[in-house]
Amino acid sequence: MPVQRLKEKILELTGLLCAETGIFQKLVIIYKYIRLLNTDPLAKNILQGIFDETTATMGEMCKGVTDEKEFINVSGEALFTNEFWLYFSNLQKIHDRMKKLKQEPTCNRQEVRDLCNLFSKPYSGEMLELSVKIVNSNVFERLDQEGFVNGHELEGKTYFDQRRSILYIKGQKVLINIQDKITNAHKILKYIFIDNKKNLEDDFFYSEIAEDEFQDTEYKSNQKAWETYHIACRYINKKVMEQTNNKITDFLIYNTGKTGKVKLNKIYL
Repeated sequence: MPVQRLKEKILELTGLLCAETGIFQKLVIIYKYIRLLNTDPLAKNILQGIFDETTATMGEMCKGVTDEKEFINVSGEALFTNEFWLYFSNLQKIHDRMKKLKQEPTCNRQEVRDLCNLFSKPYSGEMLELSVKIVNSNVFERLDQEGFVNGHELEGKTYFDQRRSILYIKGQKVLINIQDKITNAHKILKYIFIDNKKNLEDDFFYSEIAEDEFQDTEYKSNQKAWETYHIACRYINKKVMEQTNNKITDFLIYNTGKTGKVKLNKIYL
């Protein structure tokens, strides 16, 4: 699951948990929450990373620490990771009990009552919500780091991968060059997305593209030079249309003539 989608799913379950008033239904939501973290590959990798770092950071540091002087010398990072696993482990135990109930052929009502009684205190609901929020805090921090390091921050956005000549339109992949060569379509997308990445909403005149990207010194004197760029824009739109099953038919907005220009359709930015 992509980083942003995983975060949205976690937040969705957290919102349901906070809105729910019935304790049993809260436990059902926690079951789904922990199941998501334990089964999604990205989430599992995040948890493994936290576990590995906790093991390295904690060691024997906090085992049996009861003396105040010893306690205040424990690093903040160690306390934070220890706190994370304390709350996560409690949620994991709830998940395991709920999973056992779910797998039983008949509903054991006494087992359900016993489980709910464990969380019958006035503050039980708030404690469950706090546990999830503490886990979220650490998981989200790691997800943000993962997204930045591995480029997931581009997921769902529109951009051009110049090296592979692939256009991404809000998560949809469009291959521009099949063979390993630089085409006119590739050059135009490179000019827009790479050379002018801070001005994606601008109009790009064929004359500017000709001079800056194609080094076309004859554009001004050649009355039909604009056709090269017009054809390339048409080719890009055709590629986009074909590879998105006709869902996107107007990615580029362009016109004809010597003073012609092209721009990105803003709805795809």
